[in-house]
Amino acid sequence: MTPSLFRQKPRAVAQLKKRLEYFPGRILLKVREQPLRRQLAEGGRRLTASAAARLPETIMGPLNSLRNNAGLKAVRPLFSTHGRKPHRSASSLADRHTLAILSSVAECSDSGMGGFTVLSVDPKSVTTEMMNNLLDSPMVEIAEPMPARWLMGCAADPMQNLQWGLRAIGWFEADRPDASEISVAILDTGIDIRHPDFADVKIDYHHDSLSPQDILGHGTHVAGVIAAETNNGVGIAGVANCKLDVWKIFPDQPVRGDFYVDGERYLQALNAVRRSGVKVMNLSIGGTASSRTETLLFRRLEADGVLSVAAMGNEFLDGNPKEYPAAYKGVLAVGAVNEKRERSWFSNTGHHIDLVAPGSNILSTVPTVASPHLNETHYAAWSGTSMATPHVTAAAALVSAQCGDANARDVRDQLVGTATRLAAMKNKSKTNAYGAGLLNLKQALSERRTESPECC
Repeated sequence: MTPSLFRQKPRAVAQLKKRLEYFPGRILLKVREQPLRRQLAEGGRRLTASAAARLPETIMGPLNSLRNNAGLKAVRPLFSTHGRKPHRSASSLADRHTLAILSSVAECSDSGMGGFTVLSVDPKSVTTEMMNNLLDSPMVEIAEPMPARWLMGCAADPMQNLQWGLRAIGWFEADRPDASEISVAILDTGIDIRHPDFADVKIDYHHDSLSPQDILGHGTHVAGVIAAETNNGVGIAGVANCKLDVWKIFPDQPVRGDFYVDGERYLQALNAVRRSGVKVMNLSIGGTASSRTETLLFRRLEADGVLSVAAMGNEFLDGNPKEYPAAYKGVLAVGAVNEKRERSWFSNTGHHIDLVAPGSNILSTVPTVASPHLNETHYAAWSGTSMATPHVTAAAALVSAQCGDANARDVRDQLVGTATRLAAMKNKSKTNAYGAGLLNLKQALSERRTESPECC
């Protein structure tokens, strides 16, 4: 939810019924790359109109059908170095579309990620029949609507309650290692790098052509929970003294009156995180639609040693849906608890939940300059599984710093295996509301897990 809703009462959750499941008129398409690589090799690898004309009918046919029947407006390569710009050598719309397909293979350096494009079509044309027709082509590997993703903050009254979350996870008692060489990725609304609590935090900020301003404040709030400077006489303390790699994945303008992730930027950022040296990634976002494209990226992130930590969602009163990316295999799913160590009223439940962390009335950093979408400045207390997730992300950074070469699964097991069982769990080792229990940083950094010998 956007920060404009943070100041509303819990009844505002009913508005979530209007949220998008998929982005209207956006299709993720992946063609099989090996046949095209062979064709490009035979043609000297030049992306020209003549090369596009040689595309097999199994690709040209679906594209022609989409132009004629679905108002195909644009085809953009997703993971190519060419980016979003159309090829200047194309003299017609059809040539631009086919060259974009070729570019998605020829200009993609990531093995296995070639062939991905984003299609823009008439939203009314996207039907199950149309998607099935695309998948009928032997050259099409994936065809799916672009899933919508939104922020996981929710209604809260800002209050100066100090940082009860640090006490709840045993931060003050924990023997915290130096995590200054650990990089944590945040994919969110951006960050205010001028905030005084980030003065000496190493931050790489990727906002590309978007404004650097965090107009919603959500990303800055998440970043403060993770890495706000400690013992600097300013504001709050973050959980870990790590480096931050921040990708702004939200547009500067709302879509249909609300803020959704820019699907292309988000997927491109996930792929960029794989190559960035990041150990842990925070995703305080979610949506109800799953995606084969996203699944592939998370599988590769885990294989490349990145632990993905994601919010369970805030729609408990709106049907308690399963939400992604938290529900993907290998992603560490985080729910929220309040000051009484009970499930926050908004926090989704489900069998895929791993653990919980403080998520109600969490005091953290917000931008130093107000915007039309945000009145608070400098510091504010917000609620949401968005706020619980960075507690776990930062804890994972500290465990990674202590455990050296531990892989993503080892770090995940360490955090889940040392969680505190809560009274509401009634002596069960895991529940759908709390997972394995409340994040316990002190235990995670002091207890050796015999089943994970490489970790700690």
